[in-house]
Amino acid sequence: MLKSMTMAPRDAATEPWPLDADTLCTLARQQTGLADFGDAPLDEPLRVLCASLDHEMLLSPAGRRSAHHRLLGLLVTRLRLQDLWRRRPEILELEVSAPWFIVGLPRSGTTFLQRLLAQDPEHRSAPFWEIMNPLPLGAIEGPQPEPDPRIAIAEQALHALHQVAPELVRMHEMQAEAPDEELGLLALGFCSMGFEFSFTVPSYVRYYAAQDHSAGYRHFKRVLQTLQWLRGGHHWVLKAPSHMEQLGPLLAAFPDARVIQTHRDAVTATVSLTSLTCHGVRNYFDEPDPRLMGAHLSAAVERLLRGIDRDRRADDARFSDVQFAEMMADPMAQVRQLYAAAGRALTPAADQAMRHWLAANPRAKHGAHAYTAADFGIDVQERRQALHFYHQRFNVPLDALA
Repeated sequence: MLKSMTMAPRDAATEPWPLDADTLCTLARQQTGLADFGDAPLDEPLRVLCASLDHEMLLSPAGRRSAHHRLLGLLVTRLRLQDLWRRRPEILELEVSAPWFIVGLPRSGTTFLQRLLAQDPEHRSAPFWEIMNPLPLGAIEGPQPEPDPRIAIAEQALHALHQVAPELVRMHEMQAEAPDEELGLLALGFCSMGFEFSFTVPSYVRYYAAQDHSAGYRHFKRVLQTLQWLRGGHHWVLKAPSHMEQLGPLLAAFPDARVIQTHRDAVTATVSLTSLTCHGVRNYFDEPDPRLMGAHLSAAVERLLRGIDRDRRADDARFSDVQFAEMMADPMAQVRQLYAAAGRALTPAADQAMRHWLAANPRAKHGAHAYTAADFGIDVQERRQALHFYHQRFNVPLDALA
């Protein structure tokens, strides 16, 4: 996955899929006829990311093409959003009232909980197809085709991913029309761990972890306002692991938010996340290095946990906690507790919809996936000691790990 630092640099002028910040911005402007990217972070993080991709990572040819299109798509969306806000400033007056943010380590039940809560008809979430393409493909204003063509595009993308990584279905079933985490929306303002999970990019990760992402979260709020304006809804149920180390920017942008932290043995989560990522990044790399991934994701998990341990006040009533084992044993009991903590009633319609979803989505319905910590060079006891502060503070039970 990592390049040898002695490899010759690429020539941006002849590269068919350039990962050069200036070239990508020029292509986005040419494609849209627009010029204003707005004032959210862009130039510096894009340059650092492109340099890390170009000089540190050994992307496959297909992976380089995918990375090029991904970054270009973000830039095109930035231009189109900024143009829309200029023409429709009333969008930015919409309230994003009392959103629920599910935070917690990947593989700690965050997807399960988000999709369960999303069954409440009063909740608004962003499905994968909307995160992939937040704006309509054609004219933004006016009647839109039904079904939305963005759904088919998302289904095609997932089919292609499952062709190169068929085990993903067993580990983390992604569905075009199911709620998904908002890393793609956060990426528009460069306040997302999405690039880290997809590419590793060590130099960019060091840069990202040192930044104040307040401006990026303000941009993210504008994106949510835009999605409300386009498709309605207002009581958001969102989730992303990166919020764990960004509580300050998150709560500054959404001061009336409720934060739901899921908990699971952090070493179990690390090993599971590493296995998932080693399969998921096959979209970009021919031969992902499992031990490199193990080391990288161990550091990322610890960074997230130390971030939320640092910034979460023990007396902050906006937070609720959900233990993974308790949620799996009795999901509806956990849901009722969350609604009670928020001062909301679980309506009969929401209760019925959630129970119907649970019946249709049993755990591991596609079969189990086997792996061990040793597969990724993860020392369980070393990680136990490093993450003891987290297990102790939140009384998280430990699993038996090989």
